[in-house]
Amino acid sequence: MKKYIAALIFCLSFQIFSYSQNQLTATIIGSGSPKYNIERAGPSVLISYKNTNILVDMGNGAQANLEKLNIKTKDLNALLFTHHHLDHNEEFTPIFIKTLLSGNDFEVIGPKPTNDLVNSILKNYEEDIAYRLSKKQRTFNDVASNFSVKELKGGETFSIGEISISCTPVKHTISTMAYRFDAGGTSIVISGDLSYSESLPILAKQADYLIIDSGGSLELGKTNTKKGNGKARSNKEHAHVNLDESSRMANEAKVKNLVLTHFTFTNIDEAATSAELNKNYTGTIFYAEDLMSFPKLEGNIEPSKQSRNNNKTNQSPNFKNMLNRMDADKDGKISKTEAKGKLKENFTKRDSNNDGFITENELGSGR
Repeated sequence: MKKYIAALIFCLSFQIFSYSQNQLTATIIGSGSPKYNIERAGPSVLISYKNTNILVDMGNGAQANLEKLNIKTKDLNALLFTHHHLDHNEEFTPIFIKTLLSGNDFEVIGPKPTNDLVNSILKNYEEDIAYRLSKKQRTFNDVASNFSVKELKGGETFSIGEISISCTPVKHTISTMAYRFDAGGTSIVISGDLSYSESLPILAKQADYLIIDSGGSLELGKTNTKKGNGKARSNKEHAHVNLDESSRMANEAKVKNLVLTHFTFTNIDEAATSAELNKNYTGTIFYAEDLMSFPKLEGNIEPSKQSRNNNKTNQSPNFKNMLNRMDADKDGKISKTEAKGKLKENFTKRDSNNDGFITENELGSGR
């Protein structure tokens, strides 16, 4: 049964990706954060249009999820960085070297120190690269002209394939770029990690999708201990937005769809988080999961639309998502052996009737 389910997920993901090639799409390769999470790979987004594939950030697990989409390194036309924190470039080294060895043309683009990073890899792995190239009677000189490195200061515009790209600096703890991708009448913006930045709404003006730092999002089943989500903060520098700031930027840009990613936990309280976002932003809100693609295919369920139309909690849809991920025997409930992550850790608290299973009614009963 598990093998069948895994095969089904792969086929659906591949079908969605294949369908999307004729329109500009963003596929969430990793929706997680520096905190290791078996359910979420590190930050990474694949931008695709026709035969062009651009990988933005390369967090832990990026290669595994690209493999699930049957995307090989030879299929990548560019590797972009929003910034150089480890969770965003953790798998750059192997992806860069494999792309180099594949012999295709590609670009490496990002803010400082992108040049230094590439040069250090070429120096530190010089013998390894030479050895691997020699197995096919090649040398570094045979592939040196196949890639270029571009270090951005912000405000640049350029194209990769038929995708037009513009960028702007945003406020974070180190030099960070947000990117806008335009092709085929669709526009997608990736913010990277940021605090409130006046430059982002300008870049994202009337974009179809804004994929943004999920700072301030609320965890399912946890008391809200986050401060300042519902109000603007002082001018003190912060590493990440709160919900007030991300929703204000989305509203100022008048983006059609807001996609939250870079989650530090597995299960989001979508109803409570959307309620905070809706104080400023009334467009469609999505909560990213690995391998989720945008634009959404016709007929796909918008996970947060219903939560905006009533005052109910969003535990039922979340429980269904949990069943999809964990309910191996498909009996409509989750046993302790099936539970994963935080649900497994808190299983006894959730299992209020001590029958060894968690049902939909028990999901919100833990304290």
